[in-house]
Amino acid sequence: MKKLTLTLALMATVILPTVVLADAKKGHRLYKKKMQRKCKFAGSIFARKHSQDEWEKIKEEGKFKDEAKKLCPAMDFSKLKPKQWDDLYDFSYTYGVGGKVPNGCDPK
Repeated sequence: MKKLTLTLALMATVILPTVVLADAKKGHRLYKKKMQRKCKFAGSIFARKHSQDEWEKIKEEGKFKDEAKKLCPAMDFSKLKPKQWDDLYDFSYTYGVGGKVPNGCDPK
């Protein structure tokens, strides 16, 4: 019983957070694969439209989807799943002004 409890606790702390949390790399791939042609600019430009603090505020206010639609009106966002929205937000936040620069992207 003790081993089972320990195993479950380990799984909950190691495996579960990696499944639940959004991923900036997945968001970057999502942007490159599904959005870049429609938006007509690189993902780094999309992310750097706002600072990390601004992205966070936009997300907290529940306006992230509206902001993405405003930045890329040609994109049909209705096909994105909730997890993909989380990944796209994580990408935008991570690589927003004051954050990292994605590999292979020009921040200008």
